[in-house]
Amino acid sequence: MTRIIAGEWRGHPLPKLKTGSVRPTTDRARTILFDTLRDVSDMRVLDLYSGTGALGFEALSRGAISLISIDRDSKYINEQKLWMKKREKIFNAYVGDVQGILKKLTQKFDLILADPPYAELLSANIIHLIEVHAAENAYFVYESARRDETILDSEVFKLLKEKVVAETKIRIYKAH
Repeated sequence: MTRIIAGEWRGHPLPKLKTGSVRPTTDRARTILFDTLRDVSDMRVLDLYSGTGALGFEALSRGAISLISIDRDSKYINEQKLWMKKREKIFNAYVGDVQGILKKLTQKFDLILADPPYAELLSANIIHLIEVHAAENAYFVYESARRDETILDSEVFKLLKEKVVAETKIRIYKAH
């Protein structure tokens, strides 16, 4: 069972459906990610391809002030909403296509998380929309398959750190 690693909700189990193809970010990968980011207090977080919500909920537990979660599977979004009902944080969740929803959002975010299905690479259009929604000095975290050699074509983000954990490659970028 996947649980929150640290912060206010440490040890709380995350939403888990018995069916579906979502691959939650492992505890080890989340630890490495948040140790690298250090302090996410007061950050506004956008979680793309959110699945169970592991990354976004970990950020909220560690002090982020708000979270917007997007996934195309309503089962996962409904589970996230149920999980958040008991918690007093600013949370919104949207079911649908990431690109379509990003076009409708107007907010800027301090931390943008993208963990698309490994077979689905981020398109140039989605990267552009992520750039549009990045606050000054924002972080962008991109999870992909270990063997993914995609180079982010961005004039906004510069690679800060890259780490491979089991079958996952985590790239952390910072807006400059």
